[in-house]
Amino acid sequence: MASTSDPRSPDTRVRILSTETIHANNTQTLLERIPLAACDLRLILVGTIQKGLLFRSPTDDHPISRQAFIENLKSAFSKALALHYPFAGRFSADEHPDGSATVYIDCNDAGCPFLYAVADGVTVDEALRQPFAVPPAPVIWSFFAFPDLKNYHGFTRPLMSIQITELVDGVFLGWTINHAVADGTTHWNFHRIWSSICRGSGDYSPPVFTRDSSLDAMHKDVRVPWSRIRDFNEDSLVVPPLKEGTFHFSRKKIAELKAKAAAELAGSRQISSLQALISHLWRAVTRSRTDPDPESEARFVIQVGFRGRFEPKFPAHYFGNAIGGRTVTLKVKDLVAEGSLGHVAAEVNRVVAETTDDKLEEAVENWIKSPDMRGLAEFTEGGLVLSGSPRFDAYGTDFGWGKPVAVRSGCANKYDGKVTVYPGPEPGSMGFEICLSPECFDRLRRDSEFMAAFTE
Repeated sequence: MASTSDPRSPDTRVRILSTETIHANNTQTLLERIPLAACDLRLILVGTIQKGLLFRSPTDDHPISRQAFIENLKSAFSKALALHYPFAGRFSADEHPDGSATVYIDCNDAGCPFLYAVADGVTVDEALRQPFAVPPAPVIWSFFAFPDLKNYHGFTRPLMSIQITELVDGVFLGWTINHAVADGTTHWNFHRIWSSICRGSGDYSPPVFTRDSSLDAMHKDVRVPWSRIRDFNEDSLVVPPLKEGTFHFSRKKIAELKAKAAAELAGSRQISSLQALISHLWRAVTRSRTDPDPESEARFVIQVGFRGRFEPKFPAHYFGNAIGGRTVTLKVKDLVAEGSLGHVAAEVNRVVAETTDDKLEEAVENWIKSPDMRGLAEFTEGGLVLSGSPRFDAYGTDFGWGKPVAVRSGCANKYDGKVTVYPGPEPGSMGFEICLSPECFDRLRRDSEFMAAFTE
């Protein structure tokens, strides 16, 4: 990975006013150890999850003061952490004579940092006006704690941290979570419970820590090469220049894309709204990349959830990672051909439809036999990788100040080809956060076919 000046320098307008460690205070769990499963371990060498929500100051309908709101956030966070006590722990490893190791979460209640910051002179509208980031880094990246944290730091560093940043007319709530501990479903479940506690509601289901599914129960003692983790170090790795932007697609525009794809297929296959939108994006990015060889193959990796699969099933509130990647591969010439939206969507649909439980279980079994733990530098091979889900109810996360006006991410775990999908603020809409090389990103912004579906 090429080196360049680091664009992630903090914005000097953001000042950390206080930092304290919040504990789960769940003494019954202090000796508990939860093994990392295969789906967790394959992510241990990459970056953390950094997501956040932007809120405007309350109206008369939400009379709680800003200071009272922040104190309520902190108090409710402690209660939510008591339910999700592994987040307050640290990693440990049992080494074996053959050079392998079993990695655990020690539920030792080492705690989670809770930072309070102020962004001098920064308004909500300024934060919203930064959908397309170029160095220097957007101010939003300074709304997250520990930007250089990697998952493998979890042996000595926090598995979760929270930063509350006060803006002139709002608040940004940002979190940094170790991705080897939690996937998107787990961390959004946590925030749904946290927000419910903030509102005084007890209507939520607690997380499930047991490894009792048919897939997980067999692999409580997954062994990985210990030297690969022990000696791995990307602390000095500098990500090449990237541009990223959040593109919003309205329900109407998505329906038009889906109808266009269906018309090209002439009813031969039923595709989803997300599959149509993925195909629209994939074709546009392929057109935007520098002189791709028409006979070369392009890849799009889609994350498939394990919850609801296998017998016994993963619980809906399973705590951990329950995802696996499925790769769609097409030749460049087939992607960029005129009128190929339906063909591309059909191929995406086929790969997803053929992702059976047997195939997923086989993939996990093969990984356990030969663990493939990649660092961030190995995620820059010219493809696209999709994470997130439009099913995550980000805009329904109400902490007592009403619904957020935007969902954003920090600088962690970014590389050329990283795509994150969010639900949009309006029902049926979606947002794509896209990270690309500056040249490719600029060409994508000039792609008239792609931008015709984009809603500013």
